[in-house]
Amino acid sequence: MHRRALYVRSDDVEAVKAAPFYYLHLRRTAGRIVSVPLEHGPLLPAAKKYADPVFLFSPGRVGSTLIARVLAEAGVPSVSEPDFYSQLVHPLLRRNPLARPFRAAMWNLSGDLSAALGASPVIKLRAECARAPELFVRNPKAKTIVLFRGFEAWARSTAQVFGAGPEKAVRKYLTALKCYETLCQTSDCHLMRFEDWVSAPSEAAAALAAFLNRPLAPEAVRRALSQHSQEGTPLLGRRQPGWEGKWQAALALWRSKRVERARGVLQIPVVWD
Repeated sequence: MHRRALYVRSDDVEAVKAAPFYYLHLRRTAGRIVSVPLEHGPLLPAAKKYADPVFLFSPGRVGSTLIARVLAEAGVPSVSEPDFYSQLVHPLLRRNPLARPFRAAMWNLSGDLSAALGASPVIKLRAECARAPELFVRNPKAKTIVLFRGFEAWARSTAQVFGAGPEKAVRKYLTALKCYETLCQTSDCHLMRFEDWVSAPSEAAAALAAFLNRPLAPEAVRRALSQHSQEGTPLLGRRQPGWEGKWQAALALWRSKRVERARGVLQIPVVWD
């Protein structure tokens, strides 16, 4: 009874779906919080009705918020970055003896989220979740998505917005690559590249629609592409001081023999060029 899940009630499900960041939207709009013992299980009767969500993984700064906007515009049930998933992959919790009941609690929360949305949604995860993709796949038929961006452009954006040092940036990207390798082996994984959504959005959308078996109308894709996907968030227009030097250092480290060897052992197609 001392371990509890906290639910935040929202009266506007459509606003939750459309929010660039789910966790930020709830922090701004929360009016009621419900505390539930983990042993209770899911709150909603329909929580076990739906298949597991389709989880979208990425290293961040790859256009995943744009994809969430495309899905929202197309009416595909989806949410962007619910925080209870990223809490599960925290290193202290993963090594904790209570990791198993907390993982069960995550699936209960996930089932309630699916029931609230009325379908098995696409869940865009925060970048931290790439540390432990195995926690999000319960059977090999589960659908997952991984989104990448070429390393040079990704490292530039990461340095600009977050000011990440070279070691941290390269480690984060390699973690996402290893996540993709794991998901290819344990799930039905669909690879997307940000560059394809820029150069050929119709083809990228058609491939995603076929994978999800859900229509993505061309006009919905156009509406999403015409908007700035991070409008109204603290990340819009952010530039960290000294980012250019950190970006160049990350590129140098990425081209080092040590990192080349780390990339060379991965059993995945090249996605970083």
